[in-house]
Amino acid sequence: MRAVPSRVLDRPIEGFRLDGATTLREISSGGPTLLVFLRHFG
Repeated sequence: MRAVPSRVLDRPIEGFRLDGATTLREISSGGPTLLVFLRHFG
């Protein structure tokens, strides 16, 4: 497993159940975090 680069952690995110977080850094600051990325090709 690779670490997420620091420049990516401060990019804005949007999605469901983020509990008010607006960046990946805010989501992952509490410890290990499973991130799931889904992309719709259509």
